[in-house]
Amino acid sequence: MPNIKPLLKEYIEKNVLPEYKKNESGHGIEHIKYVTKRCFKFANQFPNIDLDMIYTIASFHDIAHHIDKDNHETLSAKYFEADKNMEKFFDNKQRKIIKEAIEDHRASSKHEPRSDYGKIISSADRSTDIDSILKRTYSYSLKHYPDLTLYQSIERSYKHIQNKYGTDGYAKHYCKDEEYEQFRKDVESLLKDKWLFIKRHLEINKISDIKEMAKIFAILAHKGQVRKSEPDKPMIMHPISVGMILEEYGCEDSVIAAGYLHDVVEDTKYTIDDIEKDFGKEIAELVMSASESDKSLPWEERKKETIEKTKTLPLKKKFVICADKINNLEDLGNKFAKSGKRDFSNFNRGEEQQKWYYTNIYKSLIYGEDKSLPIFIRLKNALDFVFSPKENSYLKDTIFNDNKKYYEKLKRLHAQKIELQRLKKLAPLSKPYCIEFSGTPRTGKTTTINNLYDFFKKGGFKTTIIEEFTTSKYYKEVFKPKFNDVTSTESNMAIIEEVTKELEDAIKSDKEIIIIDRSINDRQIWNYRRFIKKQMPKKLYCEAREKYKLKSKELIDFLVITYADPIASLKRDYNSSLALEERHFLNIDNLNEYNNSLNDLKGLFEESVNDSLFLDTTKLDMNEVAIKVASNIMVAMREKYINSFKEYYKI
Repeated sequence: MPNIKPLLKEYIEKNVLPEYKKNESGHGIEHIKYVTKRCFKFANQFPNIDLDMIYTIASFHDIAHHIDKDNHETLSAKYFEADKNMEKFFDNKQRKIIKEAIEDHRASSKHEPRSDYGKIISSADRSTDIDSILKRTYSYSLKHYPDLTLYQSIERSYKHIQNKYGTDGYAKHYCKDEEYEQFRKDVESLLKDKWLFIKRHLEINKISDIKEMAKIFAILAHKGQVRKSEPDKPMIMHPISVGMILEEYGCEDSVIAAGYLHDVVEDTKYTIDDIEKDFGKEIAELVMSASESDKSLPWEERKKETIEKTKTLPLKKKFVICADKINNLEDLGNKFAKSGKRDFSNFNRGEEQQKWYYTNIYKSLIYGEDKSLPIFIRLKNALDFVFSPKENSYLKDTIFNDNKKYYEKLKRLHAQKIELQRLKKLAPLSKPYCIEFSGTPRTGKTTTINNLYDFFKKGGFKTTIIEEFTTSKYYKEVFKPKFNDVTSTESNMAIIEEVTKELEDAIKSDKEIIIIDRSINDRQIWNYRRFIKKQMPKKLYCEAREKYKLKSKELIDFLVITYADPIASLKRDYNSSLALEERHFLNIDNLNEYNNSLNDLKGLFEESVNDSLFLDTTKLDMNEVAIKVASNIMVAMREKYINSFKEYYKI
């Protein structure tokens, strides 16, 4: 170290550097020593540099990192500024330069350092060790993002390093530094091959989870590929599902890893040698057992060869094949059930040839084995589901004997729900799926809400209903008396705040589906009705409209609005009641006004939620309403789950 004023050096060593024990290792005392050494090295490139100032800047620059990493440069500068002992060593001008240099050192700073001192500390603070950066980013993820999967954590590290040190990275360098230039070249080379980056990351951080490694490799290998039978689904859904099936049945890690990798050799640029190189001979052999050796042969020859070869395979190799067939058949069977059509047009051969192949593969898998193993039973059930479907005769011929068309619709609805259950296992949503119901009375809203709750709850989804606020006990006993003396506009504004808070609280629960009977968007209708009657000021209306549009977009996923011809609504009301007295609220004028408001606000609702259904129930019975609503909601949920999967795995 160059000659630094002894008293300054003594003060910093006793009073400043010990503070770095509070920082995480990446910004601890070793980092300060590294930066200080580089600062002295770069100081020679600039004229008239005061080394005491350089030493002080390096010593203070990260001192507040443990308080707030995102603003540590500002806080560290304030820490220096507050140290009155520095007045003994530097004059006002020098202290100003030191403070600004500390503020300017951060790589993500949007402005260039204001002095040569700032350029020196900024350049010296740049790491030239890839391995230490990989350790630091992984450690940071574990501490601050503990819920991330390994792949998500690595992806976060990759993006951080790319954004900071990549070709157009924000980390600028203001000094001549061959070491840093070589580091940048090495980083760019590593970033070009993501798998090499991931392997380096795993190696440096001493992570040896073979299952996760295999899953990550498969995700990268199948990137951009889609399912042949359902192109909106990423191809990687299938290998991940296969791996999950193998894990479900207690297979060892190498078998599960092979499940993730089983399609890599057949469907990507990678070879079996690549698999063996990174995962070893055992996993490579397991993958090969699930791969066809020569894809150039005619379909029949390839399948006969596979059927014959499978008979004599060891059990764990059979498990990989079995899980692959289970997932393919279950997906295929459910697709048929959803559409009500048996369509094999996406296959090289038709139904008879496919049945021959899958039936004989099943026979080969159980050849010499215990066919009562749960995984084999599941395959047999999937095989029968696709090629020998059996009706529930009690439901078909007794319960629905007089309404076969309705029964067919329910079967398709059930298949949609089964698909959602499988998608949920692949990637749960980040928040509960929220469905708001609104609309005019006697249009099927309440009946459909109850049907939908029962439908999803019996399907294994954690489901809850938030009842209509203005009919709740809380509204009647607490809210209404409290707001009894205010205007209807003020009351409605208070109600919309209440229903928003109620939904925000519900979203924090462990529920997967929340069904809300009249919430934010319904109150928007009430505001609009008051506005067009000139009972609500335009400014207040516009402010509320914009505020709750954004709130709805944040909280509510699907909006269902049911409506009907006013006469139809009134007929339903009278028919459902013994009373013949005149209805006061439910009358032609009110219903027309409500329907007109719904029509006027369609544009708003399209901006307030991602998905919606406006359903005219005039000519529909209540069962038909429930089916249409449930089917439309599940189409939107399916898309939400697929997008959640893509986000979860950064596809």
